[in-house]
Amino acid sequence: MTTSTSSKFDDDDINDEELLAAYCDEDKNDAIPKESDSKKLPILDVASFGFPFEPYQIQVDFMRTLYSTIQQRKHGIFESPTGTGKSLSLICGSLRWLFDEIQSWRDEYEELLKPIETKTESSSGDWLKRLMKQKEEESTREKRRDELKLKIDLEDQYIDAAKNTLTASVKKTKRDFDAKYRHLFDDEASRNPESDSSSSKEQFKFDNADELRHDEISRSDIFQINFSSSDEELLIKDSNEKNLFDEADSPSKTNMTNTREKKAHVLKIFFCTRTHSQISQFIGEIQKTKYVDQLRLVALGSRQNLCINESVLKLKSITLINEKCLDLQKQKKEKKTTTGKRQKTACGCVFLQQDRVECLSNDILSEVQDIEDVVKLGRELNSCPYYATRAAIAAAHLVVLPYQTLMHKSTREACGIEMRDNVVIIDEAHNLPDAICSMHSNEISGNQLIDSYGQLSRYHEKYKARLTAKNLLSIKQLLDVQMNLLKTLCAKENLPSIYDSDKWSNLVVSSKPTETSSTFDLIDYLCDAGIHVNLFQLIDYIKANELTKKLHGFMSKYPANKEQTADEKKTNESALQKLLQKKNAQKQPTANTSEEEQSNKESVEYRVSNSFAIFAQFLEALTNPRDDGKVIIITKETLGQCSIKYFALRTSSFFHEIVNEARSVIVAGGTMRPISEFIDHLFLACGQPEEKICQLSCNHIVPSDNVLAIALPSGPQNIQFEFTAANRSNTAMMDELGRVLVSMCSTIPDGLVVFFCSYDHLQKTYAYFEKTSVLHKLAAKKKIFMEPKRTSDVDSILGNYTKSIKNGPGGLLFSIVGGKMSEGINFSDELARCVCVVGMPYPNIGSAEIIEKMRYLDSMKVKSSTSGDNTGRAYYENTCWKAINQSIGRAIRHRGDYACLLLIDKRYSKANIPTKLPHWLANSFRQMSHFHEASNSIEQFFARRSK
Repeated sequence: MTTSTSSKFDDDDINDEELLAAYCDEDKNDAIPKESDSKKLPILDVASFGFPFEPYQIQVDFMRTLYSTIQQRKHGIFESPTGTGKSLSLICGSLRWLFDEIQSWRDEYEELLKPIETKTESSSGDWLKRLMKQKEEESTREKRRDELKLKIDLEDQYIDAAKNTLTASVKKTKRDFDAKYRHLFDDEASRNPESDSSSSKEQFKFDNADELRHDEISRSDIFQINFSSSDEELLIKDSNEKNLFDEADSPSKTNMTNTREKKAHVLKIFFCTRTHSQISQFIGEIQKTKYVDQLRLVALGSRQNLCINESVLKLKSITLINEKCLDLQKQKKEKKTTTGKRQKTACGCVFLQQDRVECLSNDILSEVQDIEDVVKLGRELNSCPYYATRAAIAAAHLVVLPYQTLMHKSTREACGIEMRDNVVIIDEAHNLPDAICSMHSNEISGNQLIDSYGQLSRYHEKYKARLTAKNLLSIKQLLDVQMNLLKTLCAKENLPSIYDSDKWSNLVVSSKPTETSSTFDLIDYLCDAGIHVNLFQLIDYIKANELTKKLHGFMSKYPANKEQTADEKKTNESALQKLLQKKNAQKQPTANTSEEEQSNKESVEYRVSNSFAIFAQFLEALTNPRDDGKVIIITKETLGQCSIKYFALRTSSFFHEIVNEARSVIVAGGTMRPISEFIDHLFLACGQPEEKICQLSCNHIVPSDNVLAIALPSGPQNIQFEFTAANRSNTAMMDELGRVLVSMCSTIPDGLVVFFCSYDHLQKTYAYFEKTSVLHKLAAKKKIFMEPKRTSDVDSILGNYTKSIKNGPGGLLFSIVGGKMSEGINFSDELARCVCVVGMPYPNIGSAEIIEKMRYLDSMKVKSSTSGDNTGRAYYENTCWKAINQSIGRAIRHRGDYACLLLIDKRYSKANIPTKLPHWLANSFRQMSHFHEASNSIEQFFARRSK
């Protein structure tokens, strides 16, 4: 017995797990602390943030709060007025945390390498407990040590890859040599075309000739080269055949995707903003900081911004650019082998070669570069910037991207973005909840449904004898879904049984001249429409078989019958008729004709390319959970004008994955009020506890006497302003507004920006001013400009407006609240000495979207923390005030700036208005009863400023 007992407790026979389980409950207070518990917030010195200038106190508070929020794994809502250095504060606070965190890994690893100090204890009663505690501690330390070593080795590996330019230099030297002396080898190749040594040069020459040929062809012919004379590439293949051949040959799957998947990701920060121009501004701010030398940064953009292949860029439409890029990846170049046979090599785009992409990726990370710099570098290295930036994501400390890329799950996955334990910072987030819903809403018009049905039915008719039964069944199901959707827009008996795009499009479905809308529950709509098939399977079928691309190729190769009929008619015309038509065409101005033809070509190409793609996207929207949105049918006069819209309602459904996976999510903006909206719909609704949410609102750095804000209820003749939708055509109010603006142009120096609630209101007012003498009086004092409809014209308008102020009498700019000039435009100093807002930009209360949003918010039974109203009414009010605050924020861009803000409408004189404005504006806001009182205050304000 004694022998067996001693062997049972021999050290070699101890089962550590059983003993640990037996003793783990005896003293839980002795457990080893976790990583998050053991870390304490450091005392943050102001200088350590690396702020490029002497920071103001609000900037110091901002950076410290941001640092502690990320350190404690919390989420933050940060409000800092425009012009207070918000971007620099975000940069310095977050990057200081990032590099501190990386350094803490190294420090902790060094500590864990040291041996454990063992304490000698006289008592031997709990020796087994001490033994197990020691083993547990050693196991925990070893596990943590291995985890830290993996992180540190990965960080060091990417540091070496970015800084060690030896391999990159060798490859670059080879490319430079090829670029400089290639023509000599090409000449030699032309003299000795049979030599084996020239075969590779022939290949390179062929690649470039192919690119030149792409440059020379017209837009209408560009898709013909994507498809061979055979229809094999247009056919939907059997699943087994596809797995054997297509996936093996796909460069996008074998080269780019696998390369990205093999890379492990380092700790990083995702910085999201609204536009590419704001990305450029943000990178410019980073280049001012001390982090620029050690930071690995990559800026993501679309193919439209990053592609350097001219044959792709000339397509202009983003959808066509994407499809052309993917088509080129599917194509294979051929080269002769030593046996004389031709062998498939790289993809059809000469810039998408794996070694070049990797080289450019390392070059991108070697220094902080803007999108324009990356494109320039890509041209120098003959490498694709689009795929190089995506290859650089894994190694980057900071990824700068438009927040549409981050919010869409499919786009996020396609880019290889991993959220887990990383930090997300979303700037310009004032409209984030609405923007998320807007991104995930989807609308398809009657014309698009008709076109997509016509494309698919023609494809089915052409290839039904060559398609398998399974493919025929799936296509038939898709056609049934399209037809059932169309029949929800019109009476079933009225739709002609034989497909005719013109007849279907022009079918009258409503006798009312105005549009009407009806709202449906998602499941009820699908049931009423007779759609009972598995939509998930149909979506998978479209993606797996690349049906959108195949239909696009089919429509390009086999145009619609009407175009063919027109061509046949032309061939049957007599020579005399052709001659007469030619002479008539010569008499007409060619510029307008060519412009119209080009516009028509682009329109046709857009419809051909997008109709089925839009249908596929809409189909995907219909698979959202029932409570996440509603279906709205918009009825107009004809079937083609009608539309079906999936309207997303629940923000949290599309945001919860980001919040729950990321270490911290920071939303920041200049005007974040009401903050309760972000707390309720972005964080609490995603399951985050209230104690994990931090918020900070900063005051403005501008002294209160540098700003004068006035609520103006009436004009010089005491006519009350109330620019509701019904009153916007009131001529008496427009005359009074004209008198106010003429007076302001006489008093206010330099630039004056006037925001109207809608483009329709601006056009009506401008036309009335033109008819009367008001516009002439305004033009005598300042040069007049109007916000353009096209985004491409914004820069030229702003440039001329600036010149009129700096070199002339001043400028008057008419703009739209929520338009192109109300966000992201810097009207600093003399560019906006006064900002006027005419009326209150409430959304259309009769809109189906607004009604459903308000009804949905009220149904949540959540009361707003800012008022006693239900959340639906609060949302309606807040939508208006967010737009107002964003517009008046265009002025006052730095500490020394000054401006007057004029709110023209009697509704601004209500008692609760000061609570709706930014809190920093409260001390400068005046509600005045008479115009003359306001005019005198404005004169005195600028008189003081001039001194």
